[in-house]
Order: sequence, then C-alpha cells, then structure tokens
Amino acid sequence: MFGLPINLEKRIPGLDLARSIAIFLVVFSHSLWISENYPPLVKWLMHFTATIGVEIFFAISGFLIGKIVYRLIQKDDFSFQDVREFWKRRWFRTLPNYYLVLLINLLLWYLIYGQLPERIGLYFVYLQNFFSHSPDFSRISWSLSVEQFCYILGPVLLYLFIRFIPSINRKKLFLWVTCGIICAVLLIRFWFHETHQLASIYEWNENLRKVSMYRLDAIYYGFLAYYLYVNFPISASLTKLLFVFGILGIFTLHLFIFYWGISFETHPGFFNVFYLSLNSVSICSLMPYLFTITISSTPVLKGLTLLSVLSYSIYLLHYTIILHSMKVLVPSDHLEGIPLLLYTLVYWLIILVFSYLLYRFFERPMTDLRERK
Repeated sequence: MFGLPINLEKRIPGLDLARSIAIFLVVFSHSLWISENYPPLVKWLMHFTATIGVEIFFAISGFLIGKIVYRLIQKDDFSFQDVREFWKRRWFRTLPNYYLVLLINLLLWYLIYGQLPERIGLYFVYLQNFFSHSPDFSRISWSLSVEQFCYILGPVLLYLFIRFIPSINRKKLFLWVTCGIICAVLLIRFWFHETHQLASIYEWNENLRKVSMYRLDAIYYGFLAYYLYVNFPISASLTKLLFVFGILGIFTLHLFIFYWGISFETHPGFFNVFYLSLNSVSICSLMPYLFTITISSTPVLKGLTLLSVLSYSIYLLHYTIILHSMKVLVPSDHLEGIPLLLYTLVYWLIILVFSYLLYRFFERPMTDLRERK
C-alpha cells in the first residue's frame, strides 16, 4: 500500500475507522483557521469537531495502552525494569517524530518571526502546558503532553503498590488505581471550578481542557473500558446497545445541549467538571462494537488503514507547520466561496503528501528500529 509494509491481517478495522474519523475531525476543525468565511453550518461544526477527535484518540490510546499495562503487571517477575521497557517502547514510538517536527517548527517560526518562541525549553520536556495553557507556538502539542504524563502516572502507581504490597490482587489493583486517578482528577477540576472564573468557552478551552494537570484522567477511561471489556464479556446485542448509547451520548454533548440552551456561560460547572468525563464515557462505550466491525471492501480497508497509520504524522504536521506556512505564503483570511473550497482541498492534499513522506521515511523506520532493538 503506497510502499508501506502494512499487514492488513493484523489490523483492527474498527479502530482504524475510529482513528480515521478522529484525525479527519481534527483537521476539519483546524481548517477554520484558513478563513472565517465558511458557510454558517460548516463553521458551526468546525468549532467543536476537534474536541471530539482528540478525545477519540485519548480513548483509543487508553484502551490499547491499558491492555499492555494490564498484562504487564500480571507477570510473576514484574519489576521496575518492565515499567522502563514500557516507557522506552512508547517513547521510541512517539518522541522521534515529535522532536523532529518540533525542530522543524522552531526553524520555521524563527524564519517567519525572526525570534525564538517563549518558553521553548519546556516543549522539550512536555511541560509547556502542565500548569497553564501553552503559548501560541506548536499549539497541537498540548494533547501529546497530556498523554506522556498519563503514561507515567499509572504505571508508577501500580509499580509502587505491587512493590510494597506484593500479595495484592493485581487485577483489582488495576481497577482501583484507574478509578482513583479518574476520581482525583474530577476533584481537581471541581477545585478549579470553585477557584477560577472563566468568561467564555474559549477561556475554558485554553485554561482547562488543554492543561495537563486537569486532564491526567484522559486515557484512564480507556483503561477502565479495557478492564471491563476483558473481565466482563458481553453479548453481541449488548455491544450494539452500548454503541448506540455512545453515539447518542456524543450527539447529546455536542449538538443537543446547544438546542437546550446549555452553554458555558449558563452552566460553567457542567463544562468544568463533567463534560470531558461524559465525553470519554460516551466514546469508550463504542469500543466493544468497534472490535466486531469487518470491512469487506479491500480498497476501503486499505484507505482507512493508510489514514490510520498516518494519523500521528498528520496530527503533528497539519496545523502549526503546514497551515501556518501556507497562510504566510498565500494569505487566506479574505477567501470565500469556491476559492476558499479550493484552498481547503489543496491544504488537505498537502497534509496527506507530507504526512506520507514523514511516515514513510522517518516514523516507520524509527518504529522498525525499535522492534529490532
């Protein structure tokens, strides 16, 4: 497939479909930066699709990483060496791409603005948005920071409990630690609600949704979903019912609440404390059904697989590198109608081309190197 050594038999079509939808939603939403002159309905949809897309990535990551960690702690000889190996494999998968794109972004920023971004050193250790929102530079990296600290928190807590209480039931421990992290972060967000006053959904987005310390539960809903999935097998009919529940939950949170007049200005407590968690629960409800999906059309399956494997490169490149550069070279704020549509399509095509090149000649070789090591 386009020269990519991908074994379709080892793929999970439902997860590839979910990743493809997620990355499309993110790119679609960020296309709003091209111009404010999209049709009103399109513009309205663009305002919240990125949130759905990123939360889908968090849920999928949590489910798959939860599977790895859950199996890891069942080993009789489980030790901190296993935790280090887990981190090494995750970081070998994520850090090379991240640092390469960060350096490219840094070079472009200097060429465009003639100066270095503020707090640049924090980006190299994922601390740019740990306690507050990140600067304008590399805006999409906030979610990567959230994931990295989630990868650290859970395994460390699990190791410490097993280290000092060797006889503890490890399956139940996985559940307790997962639920403990979720509850702790809910309390932190409640504290945020009681001590901070935000004027708009934009301020909420910048000061809570994209700040790591308030999102350390992000992938643990996926952990919880995996625990329930592996320990409480469910029937095909219940799997479908959960899928319907998840779809209705997503639509309710992102469409119907606006119809009912629920906004950040009228219900800040709902958005500060519960909105993100309900979003995660809705998305995780889709997981069991996604594992049952089969796609008979080989071209469709290949297309979804390609988009899925390119999703990390797309996420890194699409906004602060490709779109930023395009707007500097060909300003687009004034565009509307057909010219705006053409600009958008060209932008999406450039994303696919450069993401393919990044994956083909850097991300995939680095992953192969990890496997050889």
